[in-house]
Amino acid sequence: MQTFKLLGVMISHTLLWDDHITVITAKAAKRMWFLKKLKRAGISIEDLTYYYQAVIRPVLEYASPAWHSSLTKGQMKALEDVQCRAVQIISNNVPYEDTCSLLKVCPLAERRSELSRTVFEQIVRDESHVLHYLLPPRRDIQSNCV
Repeated sequence: MQTFKLLGVMISHTLLWDDHITVITAKAAKRMWFLKKLKRAGISIEDLTYYYQAVIRPVLEYASPAWHSSLTKGQMKALEDVQCRAVQIISNNVPYEDTCSLLKVCPLAERRSELSRTVFEQIVRDESHVLHYLLPPRRDIQSNCV
């Protein structure tokens, strides 16, 4: 399979994201090792959560507006599984659903959707944006129906 790396994103000739998801989950798994070491050292739950949010989660979300909308369910699950493992490490293997709200960790799919929406809104608002010319002209949304 022909794949190349562009600005840290693995792009295949078929525009499928299998290789990219494999690379970023492996990279996040390497960083998870240090999370386990911090846990064994007795670091507080707040600091462990901060480490996850600052070091591991950004790997899973990097450039997500470019690839989020075309992920398969399996790819989304692979990303979510990484977060699930991190939460279980942080919370002493308490079930994922019970600890997410406690640690203020929302599903990655929600975060990626929100980030994609934010980027799109920035493009739409800023007339000088480099990608603005790709959008159709604005329409007047007021209706003249009687």
